[in-house]
Parts: sequence; C-alpha cells; structure tokens
Amino acid sequence: MEKINNSILKTLQETEKEMNEIVLENLKESENKTFLEFYSLWKNQNRSEHNDLMFEELKLNIEKYWLSEKYNNDIEKSFNMLYFEHGGLYGGDLEAYAIDLDYSDNELPDFEMLDDKLEYLDNIASMPSFISPTLYHLTENIQGREKEFDDFLDINDLYNLYEATALIEINTLFERAEKENLFEKFNLKKPFYIAVGEHDAGAPKLIYVME
Repeated sequence: MEKINNSILKTLQETEKEMNEIVLENLKESENKTFLEFYSLWKNQNRSEHNDLMFEELKLNIEKYWLSEKYNNDIEKSFNMLYFEHGGLYGGDLEAYAIDLDYSDNELPDFEMLDDKLEYLDNIASMPSFISPTLYHLTENIQGREKEFDDFLDINDLYNLYEATALIEINTLFERAEKENLFEKFNLKKPFYIAVGEHDAGAPKLIYVME
C-alpha cells in the first residue's frame, strides 16, 4: 500500500508543480502587486507546522464529535471511505462524511461528480474535522480584494495552486494519522479510502489509502 500512496503523492506533486509553473508564467506577464503578494504567501508557508495543526485538530474533533454518541448514532457501523469536503476559494474548513463505497475493482477508484458508488452514511455526516491552513490563509486574505487582480483567471490559478499544496499536506496528514492509529476505535473496512473535494465543484480526489 505504501507504493500506492507514493503514487498518489507523486500525482499530487505533479499537479502542484504544473500549477506553480502556470502562475510563474502569468507573473512574468503581470506587474500586479496583489498577484505577487499571494504567490509569496503561498511560497512562504510552513508545511511542517501545518501538519501539526491539522493533526491535533483532527485528533481533537474525533474524540469530541466522531466518537460521541451525541453526534454519532452508530459508532460501531463499518465503512470503507471518508470524504472531506471544503468550501473552495472561500473556505479552508473541511467537513467529514463516512461513505460506504461500493467498489471491488483491483484498480484505484476514479470518482465522478454524481457517483452512485458512494453511499453517504449517517454515523459521520458533516462533522468538523480540521482546517487546511493553506486554504485558510488564502481565504482570510483574499476576501474583499478580488478587484485588485487584473483578471479573475489569475485568482483561479492561484486557488488551484493553493489547493494542490493543501492536498499534498492532507496526504501527509493521513500518513501520520495511520501511523499513530487515529482511527483505531472505528470499524474500518480495508482497503480504506480517503478523498477530498470542493463543495459542488467536481469529483472527489483520492488522497490516501489504508490497507
């Protein structure tokens, strides 16, 4: 399974590299100071610190919400996927959904926008999980400043760059979570899939697999 997760991580890193090249190319043609400011904000973030922040918050929310009978009406229910949804350009907070994924192929699942393979369960539904610092930094700084950019396409490219980095950090987060047995109290079916997506904006992206 380590090879699979390395392959997933490699794909995520390739996307980040591609988006970085696009933004850098756009910056060569632009003298927009706000565009450069947000690129510098992305470039100067502390990824190690982000991992610690996300891990501690996820750990806290699992104990406070996911394992509480007040919020989880069937802690013993088995499932084989967690889907984390964020609000895109204006939201770095991710909500968690337990999924029963109807999938038995030997290949990794490829999700669709409206996917009948995904059955949303009611044990973990729209529960707090963690904030992506990378996405949050973009969100808290860009609101109200959109008109300072030359073109909304520049904002979109920046967002895609920030999201690509956030997904890499989330991959690392769940590698750590697996090693530290963060989900040991849940009835997980293996292989267990973790996916992330933007609300109402495309198919979930596979981020990590536990075996």
